Amino acid sequence: MRIIIIDDDYYTTETLSRFLAAKGFSTQIHTTIGDAVRTLLADEFDVMLLDYHLPGLNGTDALPIIQEVSPRLPVILMMHETSLEDREKALRAGAFHVLQKPVSHRALLRAILSTRPAFQPKKRTK
Repeated sequence: MRIIIIDDDYYTTETLSRFLAAKGFSTQIHTTIGDAVRTLLADEFDVMLLDYHLPGLNGTDALPIIQEVSPRLPVILMMHETSLEDREKALRAGAFHVLQKPVSHRALLRAILSTRPAFQPKKRTK
C-alpha cells in the first residue's frame, strides 16, 4: 500500500514514514500541496496523510484540489486543535478521517486500514 504524506514538519514526516515502513507500507513525503499535486498527476497512491496547517493553504481548503486530481484517494487529515466544528467541516470537504496531532500510531493504522478493509500489513518477525 502506497501512502503520500504532506506535512511541513520534518519530525512528523520522518516519524510517520518510519512507523509505516515498519508496518509494510511504502511512503512518499512532501512539504507542500503544490509538490504533492505534481506527484499525484504522475503517480498513484492508496492513501494520503495531510496536515491541516501547511504554508499557503490549509488542509481543508486543499481537499477540493486533491479530489480534482485524484478523486478516489482517501485523505486522512491531521490537525492539532480539533474542534467538533473543524472536524465536521473537514469531513464535509471530503476528508476520509480526521485525526488529532500528535497522531497515535494505533489510531493512524486503524484509519489507514479502514480505507482498504482487505489490506493487511506485514507482521513483524522476531
